[in-house]
Amino acid sequence: MTMNMTAAKENNGVQEVQEVQKPDPFAGVSKKALKFLSLYVLVPVLFWALFKMMGYELNWKGFGLGALGWLVALFLRGPLSLLVRKWPVESAKNVVVGSSGVLEEGVRLILIALTSVSFTWAQSVGQGWAAIEVLFVIINVIVITSLIKRTDEKAMQAKEMLQSQGNLQASPLWGILERIWASAFHIGAVLIVAHNAWLVLLLIPLHSGVNLIAVRLAAKASLLTTNMFIAAVGLITLAAGLLL
Repeated sequence: MTMNMTAAKENNGVQEVQEVQKPDPFAGVSKKALKFLSLYVLVPVLFWALFKMMGYELNWKGFGLGALGWLVALFLRGPLSLLVRKWPVESAKNVVVGSSGVLEEGVRLILIALTSVSFTWAQSVGQGWAAIEVLFVIINVIVITSLIKRTDEKAMQAKEMLQSQGNLQASPLWGILERIWASAFHIGAVLIVAHNAWLVLLLIPLHSGVNLIAVRLAAKASLLTTNMFIAAVGLITLAAGLLL
C-alpha cells in the first residue's frame, strides 16, 4: 500500500512537471530554416540574371576577386575584435559594426584601383562580394540549426542569447529579403567607387551608419521596418551605381 502511494505521488509529480513545462521556443526552427535555405542561392542568381538582361556578362576573375575582397575585410575585423574584447559589450559591438565602412569600402577601393574601373569588371566584383556574403549567411544558418539540436551548456547559453535577440520564430524569408537589399548595396557601392574613387569618402560613413542603425532597428523595431530601411538604402545605392 505504501509503495503504491509512493508511486502515485511520483506519478503526480511527473504530471505536474509536465504540466508546467513551457513550450520550446526553438521547436520547429531547424526545419523552417533548412526548408528555405536553398532560396538564399537564388539571391546571387537574381543579380546575375539582372545584369545578363542588361547585356553584361559575368567576369569570373572579377567575381572571385570580389569574394576574396569580402573575406579580407572580414579577417581584418579579427584584430579589431581582439583590441576591444575587454570593453563593455555594447561599446565593443558598436566599434566592430561601425568599422564595416572603413574596412569594406577601403578594401573595395584598393581592389578596384589595382585592377580595373570598367563597368563589366566592377559589376562582376560586386556580384562576387555579395555572393560570398550570402554563402556566409547560409553557413551561419546551418551552424545555428545544429546548435539548436544540442543541449550542452555552451549551446544553451548561445540559444538564450539568440532568444533574447527576438524574432526567433520569424520566417526565414525576411533573411532572404535582407540579402537582396544588402547585395544591391554592395554591387552599387563597387560601381560608385569604380566611377569616382573620391566617392568612397561618402560610402564609408554611409556603410557604417547603415549597419549601426540596422542593428538598433533589429533590436527595437519590427522586421518590416528594418527591411524597409535596408531596402531603401540598398536600392538607392544600386540605382546610383547604375546611373553614374
